Amino acid sequence: MKAIKSTLLTGFLILLPLLLLWLALGQIFQLLVALVDPIVPLLPKAFFSGTHLPGVLSAVLLFIAAAIVGLIARSALAGVVGAAFERSVLAKLPMYPMLKSLSESFLDVNSSNFRPALLMADDGSAAPCYVVEECADGLVAVLLPWSPTSFAGLVKLVPRQSLRLLHCSLMDFSRALGLMGVGVSGCVQQGPQDRVST
Repeated sequence: MKAIKSTLLTGFLILLPLLLLWLALGQIFQLLVALVDPIVPLLPKAFFSGTHLPGVLSAVLLFIAAAIVGLIARSALAGVVGAAFERSVLAKLPMYPMLKSLSESFLDVNSSNFRPALLMADDGSAAPCYVVEECADGLVAVLLPWSPTSFAGLVKLVPRQSLRLLHCSLMDFSRALGLMGVGVSGCVQQGPQDRVST
């Protein structure tokens, strides 16, 4: 009975954030459609014949807004304001630091956070893991993932010398773990492995 409850709870905890993201994106899209509806009658109908005009314009508006926000975010003043906002507000949110590190790792293979690695055992076996954070006392925090949910698992502190970094992308590594290990050999064979540096 405990196994059934645990399985259902785990599934619920994985599906709930995905459902909330889906609902939030749906609400944003509906808002954009509502903003674009008054503009539709002003556009030539021949140019957009046969398309769902509010949906197309909403998608275009979303891309334009993303480009403008991206340009503003790259300015020096926005960097200072953004860093202050992140330190004073966002960093205090429980999941923000972890989500930030994770998204940075997906965008930049050379990121120092969430690096794919192998936890080497004394008998020669190895367990796929993510390097989460390096500690000052010679230990490294790692996440030992539960397949197929590659970002859920056991957090463990291990000695630096017991880790081997993998030179594969976080995306490839996570995909292989999500496929119950199919493809991990490709990640292990992508270039030489390094010990975690101090």
